[in-house]
Amino acid sequence: MAVNTQRNSFIQQARTRRLDLPQYLRLDGSRYLLGLVVILCLMSLIVLAQTGVVATKGYAIVELEARKTVLQREYAQLQVRHARAQALDHVERRAEQIGLRSRNVEQVRYIEVPELIDRPDLEASP
Repeated sequence: MAVNTQRNSFIQQARTRRLDLPQYLRLDGSRYLLGLVVILCLMSLIVLAQTGVVATKGYAIVELEARKTVLQREYAQLQVRHARAQALDHVERRAEQIGLRSRNVEQVRYIEVPELIDRPDLEASP
């Protein structure tokens, strides 16, 4: 009768590996140090990523503030142009350029509009 010794050796090797497993998982001083280094590296990467985001947003804010300053200056210039365009002497010169004449006394007519109190037929009814 033949005995399969090869099968027994596989089982024996698996048992030996299973018994040695706690030795690999045991944390000694060097593994604690390695774990600490890995954790510190991860924390450093997180801080670096946050710093990059903040720096990018800072550049965007500076760019927007510069754009705001340009727009404020442009707005002030437009307000000055608007004020000049509404000045009476400018309006008068422009009217003369397009052929309008100033009014004379004969062209002025006034119409009197009676008030509601004088006209009882126009009073509001209750």
